[in-house]
Amino acid sequence: MVDSIGSQKTIEEIIRSSQNRESTRNIGELGKDDFLQLLVTQLRYQDPLNPMEDKEFIAQMAQFTSLEQMQNMNTSFTAMKGFNMIGKYISGTVRDESTGSSNIVEGYVTSVKISQGKTYAIVDGVEVPVENITNVAEGLTRYNTNISLYTGLIGHKVNGGVYDAITGDIVEVSGTVKSIKRGLYEDYMVLDGVEVEISSINNLTPSIDPDYKKNYLDENIGKEISVTITNRSNGKKVPVTAVLKEYSISEDGKISAVLDQMNVPIDSLKKITD
Repeated sequence: MVDSIGSQKTIEEIIRSSQNRESTRNIGELGKDDFLQLLVTQLRYQDPLNPMEDKEFIAQMAQFTSLEQMQNMNTSFTAMKGFNMIGKYISGTVRDESTGSSNIVEGYVTSVKISQGKTYAIVDGVEVPVENITNVAEGLTRYNTNISLYTGLIGHKVNGGVYDAITGDIVEVSGTVKSIKRGLYEDYMVLDGVEVEISSINNLTPSIDPDYKKNYLDENIGKEISVTITNRSNGKKVPVTAVLKEYSISEDGKISAVLDQMNVPIDSLKKITD
């Protein structure tokens, strides 16, 4: 084989650089790009007095094609495995690039991301490589219901209740069912037109401005807000998140509002009307 010219790498140099390359794959593992580069280098610097025979070239191209197909199959299998993890509780490791250490991540997979041929399970916003996942458990859902059984509720006005898991308080609400939604622990009716009394705005910082609540509500018409609703007759209070459709403030400061897109547990259903 003749000497390399200029800065062109020889086969030995390519192998050494592949072994030293910092990558997510195993050290010393050659990918299809490295294989192709090896083949091209071998062809470029073959001995002109003893060139590679056609059958040798065809055999190596067949090896390259087989390698590429195997890697494509592995990528597809990894992606499918990742998508099957959505909704499941996983444990895995994530490399901290700043320190070089590996951190353990645990939680529910909410989505899957594919980037540059790698598949990641998303847990609380953290991207966990699927190959780094060490444990997978079924989601801790209370039951697996067929939510299509409840589609007949859509368009009907219903009475149900929302609750505070911490205090156990329940506030009865009513509204029109716009859709049915599956949750992690229970299924929900999504209600529009829910008339409520708001006792506090949860993400609003108190101010000396007497109109600060009104200003905040004005700015958030049609937007999702977090509020605590109350049943004045029994003093029960429950925090909810919903879209503010309209509101009014009485002279004594009481805030009445109409909320859309409020999640109400299906199990709390008490009454259905046309």
